[in-house]
Amino acid sequence: ATQGNYAVTYTAGELTINKAGTMTVAGTKYIGEYDGQTHGTAASASVTEGTTVKYSVDDGKTWTDEYPTIINVGKTEVTVKAINDNYKDATATYTLEVTPKAVTVKANDKTKTYGEADPVLDAEISGTIGIDTVTYTISRAAGEDAGKTYAITPAGEATQGNYAVTYTAGELTIN
Repeated sequence: ATQGNYAVTYTAGELTINKAGTMTVAGTKYIGEYDGQTHGTAASASVTEGTTVKYSVDDGKTWTDEYPTIINVGKTEVTVKAINDNYKDATATYTLEVTPKAVTVKANDKTKTYGEADPVLDAEISGTIGIDTVTYTISRAAGEDAGKTYAITPAGEATQGNYAVTYTAGELTIN
């Protein structure tokens, strides 16, 4: 093209738009005693439009769209990543942890008359959720003397699934 005394040549240039670096992402930590409920929520990114959030529970080896949850006793380390074509990826980590619920197995006190057979030894279990149970054995100290008491002792594993179990003795009184 000619413009007065000049022959003008036009050459196209490029506009490069770099990713912004200001996006953040955060997940919500959970720590609590076992309650039979599901815990865990979706993470949130500071930029929502056009952002995809991914989760990993194996140090970033595999990623999923589903946010992790926890029900039973244990600990899960979660890595969360926010991806957006206009921003640098943002990552964060958080923990989901369920601790054992306290349960007590208390032997019921019993009585018997000298010379009779022992009553059935049993215990009350308190602290379990729903139909959950813990297992234990129960025995009593040896002896058959009238006017004396003998320990009734429940025993079992201290950790049973989602429960931390404490055992409390009772007494057998012989009249």
